[in-house]
Amino acid sequence: MPLKQNKVLVVGMDGLRFDRLVAIAPPVLSSLMSSGAYGTSKLPYGEAAAPKTESPGEVVPKSPEPGGAGRTIRSRTDSGPGWSSIATGAWPDKHGVVDNSFTSANFAKFPDFLTRAKQARPDLTTSAFLSWAALDQHGAFGPAIDHRMVLDGYALTWTHADQQIADAAERHLADPAVDHDLVFVYLGDTDEVAHDLGPHCPEYAAALHAQDAYLGRLLDAVRARPGGESWTVLVTTDHGHVDAGGHGGTSDEERTVFVIVNRLDGDLGGRSLDEPRLVDVAPTALALLGVPLDPAWELDGEPLFNS
Repeated sequence: MPLKQNKVLVVGMDGLRFDRLVAIAPPVLSSLMSSGAYGTSKLPYGEAAAPKTESPGEVVPKSPEPGGAGRTIRSRTDSGPGWSSIATGAWPDKHGVVDNSFTSANFAKFPDFLTRAKQARPDLTTSAFLSWAALDQHGAFGPAIDHRMVLDGYALTWTHADQQIADAAERHLADPAVDHDLVFVYLGDTDEVAHDLGPHCPEYAAALHAQDAYLGRLLDAVRARPGGESWTVLVTTDHGHVDAGGHGGTSDEERTVFVIVNRLDGDLGGRSLDEPRLVDVAPTALALLGVPLDPAWELDGEPLFNS
């Protein structure tokens, strides 16, 4: 029997606190966890005096994080640094994004993992669906990606932007004429609700349930694809929120992030991952696609499993 081709779907849900995910228990994510592998870690950055806003702000010196071997990473716990770390497999002191201004971004040296995959294997088909336009405008997900859809959640409202992004990604994944290899989907409404009302409100739970339903539709589209494909799904977030809503600082609630991994044609048994980091997402996706990780890339992340 011929080996199945590895395919990867990465879904990002902005500002999703893991403790709230567990408490709300949306069915699709809960199922991915029970048959997959997952864990949490803490971001190695944050600014103690940072205002809890999404606006670009001054980054001030801080002490090295525990376990950082003296390495100081100066960055707010914001979406710009978080998604740039997920995309590149490197921390903010390397990729240069320390708040949502993207002012010092160095994506030429540290491109996103879809671009890395395309550069290493031009035969691969890559796709990105983004409801936060800044990720496209500032180059966090570069121009080499084959297919993309970008919407502005601030202009459309995040509820509508996420819905349209999910609809488009579902149609794209369901198209048998496209030989998908690596797909990234970003959803942002959880973060916006938490900014307005905090992560403990009914509206936050409703936003998470909506995103969970979108994820379920994406998985249904993947499962309905022709045989010969072996899909791995990774779900992650960029930062958390304080109870009152907001982020940027150093609290556990702001710095705790998670990664969920599920192989749709296998069962990982709900096992724990040992402190998976945002920077591990990119090398995991690349390794699954058979892309060798070049030490010259200076990535901070490592694949979450060997095979």
